[in-house]
Amino acid sequence: MQEIKEFYNKYQYPKANQYTSNQKRTNKKIILGILRIAGLKEKDLKGKRILDAGCGTGEKSIFFAKAGAKEVVAIDFSKGQLEEARKKVNKDKVKNIVFKEKDILKDNLSDLGKFDIIVSLGVLHHTENPKKAFALILGQLKQNGIIIIGLYHKHSRAKYRLHRFLLHHLVSKDPDKIIDFVYKINKNIRAPKSTLYDRYAVPHESYHTLREVKGWFKENNVSLLGYKNIKNEKLEIANLIEKKTIFFVSGKKKVI
Repeated sequence: MQEIKEFYNKYQYPKANQYTSNQKRTNKKIILGILRIAGLKEKDLKGKRILDAGCGTGEKSIFFAKAGAKEVVAIDFSKGQLEEARKKVNKDKVKNIVFKEKDILKDNLSDLGKFDIIVSLGVLHHTENPKKAFALILGQLKQNGIIIIGLYHKHSRAKYRLHRFLLHHLVSKDPDKIIDFVYKINKNIRAPKSTLYDRYAVPHESYHTLREVKGWFKENNVSLLGYKNIKNEKLEIANLIEKKTIFFVSGKKKVI
């Protein structure tokens, strides 16, 4: 989607600061918490070939590389995101990361090869067809390989869905005007500016449920390993009170 690409070319995200030891510890804790739902620890990344599908500004890719991955292939369709990610890699002098400009839905992914682990966090819900995008990246996963995806939840994202609707329809669809208005009505807001752009101004996002993702897994011969930030599908409506609006699901590709 051209609008999404242009948005992230201009407004990179997440741009997570990792200048201090505390910031680095926080980033590590978040990533390890996500890996844990697949039964993975930092040591399990050693020697693995990992695909970061929708790498953003590179924080995850850098972590995987420093943890001892054999190779990290980081793809994104936004030149702006990739430029920001390369700056961080050059600063950290990380050698085992390869960046490629790829559109998951439009470009051939077979030239990337096969991977032991694939992560796609906060990416699929910005595509035109998340289910198809999932199947396409899954095609690059080895048999018994592990995939972890992160998606906006239909219920826990409800508050921001309402905010986005009002801002886009009553204020403007221009990202800068939206964020100027947000600061105007809430001068004490603490979230980083890059977070506000991603939260309120992205041109397109979709919303999903655990039940839906389990269906994707079943159709594509993926065994469920675990999930995070979400209730069991029978209680998913309770996610209306969940503060974290993105949920993570992991699975293992079955041997056929």
